[in-house]
This record gives sequence, structure tokens and C-alpha cells, in this order.
Amino acid sequence: MNLKSKTIRFHEAIESPRREHPSLRHDFRENELRLISDLCMAREVQQQLLQREVQDVPGVDLAAGCVPARELGGDFYDFVPYASGRLGLALGDVSGKGTAAALLGALAMGIFRAHTVDGASSPPEVLAALNDRIHAVGLDARFVVMLFAVLDQGTRQLTLANAGNPYPLLLRGGRVEAIAVAGIPLGLMEGTRYDAVSLNLRVGNVVVFASDGILECQNREQEAFGAGRLAALLTSLPQDTPAKDISSAILGLTDEFSHETPVQNDDRSLIVLRVTDELRADFSGLPVIY
Repeated sequence: MNLKSKTIRFHEAIESPRREHPSLRHDFRENELRLISDLCMAREVQQQLLQREVQDVPGVDLAAGCVPARELGGDFYDFVPYASGRLGLALGDVSGKGTAAALLGALAMGIFRAHTVDGASSPPEVLAALNDRIHAVGLDARFVVMLFAVLDQGTRQLTLANAGNPYPLLLRGGRVEAIAVAGIPLGLMEGTRYDAVSLNLRVGNVVVFASDGILECQNREQEAFGAGRLAALLTSLPQDTPAKDISSAILGLTDEFSHETPVQNDDRSLIVLRVTDELRADFSGLPVIY
């Protein structure tokens, strides 16, 4: 009798999920479709923000690109008018991937905007302020690497500060050299201070700011693309190659290099700045990227 009773309860336990299964499957599918829709919309918004181009800036030819590894990326870039005919350029990369990284990237961009709206602070001061604000949020082990540079249109002097991003590359006279400027990523330690490096640019000079996703993307043999391949590409291009074409060439070559790799582990983003022969640049009418 006890065995029969237990057998009945066992069969009831088996049949109950079967009866509920169609409803559960329907609810699961609805939630899955809703999540996919939300991710697609978020990706579209993020891509629209990052694919807006800066056009018609006399004296400067600019381009930027970002290819996320997943639906949402943690890389971001920004261009800001920076008072008295100066232009600010920022390239950032949030640790981690997906929605959390994208939200932290949006937070970092908002804080960055707040600290650059008056154009009064130097690049090291901006990074120091960002570091303390992001650290105060208390996001456990998450951090942000970021490069911030300001170009003075009158002198063509570029001043850079760096919080953990790979060294920028300068293409000048057919040769490529790394601009050695380093610093601790944002958000790790309160009170971090940053150094600045300044260089005088000339007509035809090209500066490339690349995220580690560019340099560290791998091929089937797990070889990294590396700064050497990037430098070889830059020197192979005609001297008058527009910034947009340089950006496309870099992203295209890294696509080709890593196309047989099953999964891309990191976003790829970059900014390309090329100095043109126009004598005066007015950044007051620069389109704003939020």
C-alpha cells in the first residue's frame, strides 16, 4: 500500500511539469524575445551615438570607429569643443562586456562631459577628477581606461594624458613612433594623478588612438595583431590618405586578421586625427556627440 501510494505521487510529480510545460515555454519565449528586442534597441542607440561623424573642421581631418564584440560594447569615444579654439578627444574602454560595461561607459561619458564643459582643466586634471568620481561610485573591481587629448588649433600642439590605454601612435615622415604616456586606469585608486605629454604636430601628421581590442585581437594561431602590424599598415598607406580611410583600413585589416577566430573577446575602437594644411580651425561649431 505504501509502495502504491509512493508510485502515484511519483507519477504525479512527473506529469505535473508536463502539464505546465507549454505555459512555461510560452512565458520563457516571450521573455527571450523581449530581451532580444531590448538588446537590439540598445545596440542601435549605442551605434548611432558612436557612428556620428565630425565633419568640416578646418585644419583637422578626424575619424572614429567602434566594433563591439557583443551586442553592447564597453568602448566609447567623444569629441568636445574645448574653449579658445581647442579640440578635446577622448577614447575609453570599460572593463568587462555587455550591458553593465555599456552602462558604466555611459556614466563615464556623462562625468567626462561635466568636467570638460568649460574647457578650463588640463588633460591630467580631467582624468584625476574622473578617477575620483568613478572610484566614489564603488563598482567593485570594474575600472575604465581612457586617453584624453587636447589639440590647440593655433599652435597645433597636442597635449595628452592617459589612464591605462595603449600608447597612441604618431605617423610622421613615413615613420611611426609611440607617444609614451601612461597612467593608472580610472576608478582603481582614489587620489591618482596623471602626467601629460605635449607634441607639436605638422601638416600631414597622423595620430592614431587605438583601444587594446585593436592591438590584442587574435588570429586562429592566437597571435595578437600587435603594434607592429598596425605600424606597418600606417606606413603602407599614401601620405594623403584621409582619416576615414585610415580608420576603415585598420578595422578592415583586424577583421581579416581575426576572421577565423570563433569568438572576439574585446571591442575594437579607434580615433584617427590627421593635420591638414588649412591655417585656422574653429571648433566652436563642432557637432556634439552625447
